[in-house]
Amino acid sequence: MEKLTIKDIAKKAGVSVTSVSFVINNKPGISESTREKVQRIIKETNFKPNLNSKKLVLNKSFNICLIMNRFSSLFDDLFYFEIMRGIINKSMKCNYNVIISKAVNSQNELPDLIYSGDADGIIFMQNVSDTLLEKASDSSIPFVVIDSHLSDKNVTSINPNYRKATYDATTYLINHGHTDIAIISKHTPGFYEQTVSGFYDAMKAHKLVPNSDFNSLSAVDESSAYSVAKALFQKANPPTAVLCTVDSFAIGVMRAAKDMKLSIPEDVSIIGIDDILLSRYIEPKLTTLGVDKEAIGSLAMDIIIKKIKGKEVDSLLLPMDLIVRDSVSNRTI
Repeated sequence: MEKLTIKDIAKKAGVSVTSVSFVINNKPGISESTREKVQRIIKETNFKPNLNSKKLVLNKSFNICLIMNRFSSLFDDLFYFEIMRGIINKSMKCNYNVIISKAVNSQNELPDLIYSGDADGIIFMQNVSDTLLEKASDSSIPFVVIDSHLSDKNVTSINPNYRKATYDATTYLINHGHTDIAIISKHTPGFYEQTVSGFYDAMKAHKLVPNSDFNSLSAVDESSAYSVAKALFQKANPPTAVLCTVDSFAIGVMRAAKDMKLSIPEDVSIIGIDDILLSRYIEPKLTTLGVDKEAIGSLAMDIIIKKIKGKEVDSLLLPMDLIVRDSVSNRTI
């Protein structure tokens, strides 16, 4: 049996193709009786609109381009993997496809599908170069940025509040009797400044002076955090607690502590930020601060669809909640 088209439905209903399109896309502009007649015929014929026809009528591709840092892998980072799950789940509900791409070559070029009109919007993941943002702005395509530590307040973004999270993590350690606290952060512009500032703010609020040997440490992954931690633990007066601004760093620090026969949390307390899936399964379970990462992905889809429709949208700074597990001891007892 030949597949019905939108023109066939219009002919059966005795209305225009535009009227049928309005019914399919639930748009106003037609009478209720016409809407009911078209809906009845669609139901009787089990008509499924052709996506390409829908694209032509609405002048949309129904594709969202997800652009990642070209040096990272979404599937190697559990934090971004969970965000991705939120994006995919929400896109399915909104009848959008998500096309994963990366910034192309050293010139930070946008993918070709942006210039060919095969994407209605862009979700940028992680740090985005000024060049790439300028090119997206010049193309007039709507975009939103996730977890990129930008200074430009005019760019719509969704970010966890890392400064407040680090402040809260430091305060939690101080309230548990720790004053010799080391912080290991990721030396990414914006992120490093936010997290270290939160640490200093909390120390100052409690009239404590950070140890200069402990307060400017950085890592890029679990392995480098392991090396930094081993050097820390070999000092004559090592810290009693280590604050890691990324959970994977905390896992590396835990590994270093165990290799040096230190007990967690009796000898050293460890706290992280992100609440990745592994943090609840390692031993001991990691005390951390977390944000609903699937919700970030879902919010990103909400925002980009609103921007596609021409609506004004504000940036979001999301709170992170303390999740108490087993890796911090109370030294005041």
